[in-house]
Amino acid sequence: MSWMPENGAADAAPQTSAAPVDLAAPLHNPHPRHFTARPLGASERKRLDVFSFRSCKENRQVDVIGPLQLGFRLQLEFDPTITAITERPRALEVAGKQIELSFWWRHHTGREHFALLIPDPDTLPGPDGRRRPRQIERLRLAAQDASIDLQLVTEDQVRDQEHRTELAFQLLPWVQSAAWLKADLVIRQEVATAVRRYARCTVDQLQQDLAMFPASHV
Repeated sequence: MSWMPENGAADAAPQTSAAPVDLAAPLHNPHPRHFTARPLGASERKRLDVFSFRSCKENRQVDVIGPLQLGFRLQLEFDPTITAITERPRALEVAGKQIELSFWWRHHTGREHFALLIPDPDTLPGPDGRRRPRQIERLRLAAQDASIDLQLVTEDQVRDQEHRTELAFQLLPWVQSAAWLKADLVIRQEVATAVRRYARCTVDQLQQDLAMFPASHV
């Protein structure tokens, strides 16, 4: 369930339906990506707050800068409607300057989107009380000229989905270890059964239902 629906409205209400899940499908979709993540240089790694984790969705290590990017990237990682994600995919020329976009992703329907994450210092309060990017019109025009679907995501919007980020942090260790499990399909089937059993399912309930498996597997 994504807070960023296919129509590109980043601040729209969350959708109430989820994509069908094929339990036997691999976690990584090998369909070619249009972009390759720009590697971080040695100086960036030294002076910036870099977070790294292994993405099962991308089957590689992901490096992002700062808690804002990490929170948003984890929301993408655990969105079942998203099949591919690339960080730092390309730059966009805005008013004569090159601005690096934060993420690109593809939905299971084939629709593709870009996102530029806007930290609080680069925003201004709007008439509705929500913060807006300082260069919102220039950014929109540049995206239109480049013929890309660009979502401008403010720090406020990411914080509004804090509950999803917290859940992603809980699930991340499980997902990262799944690639090395020999009984991963069996565990996935048990998880699906448990989720269907409860109207609302918590991580603690899942752990109790999977108690028959070795603790290192769940």
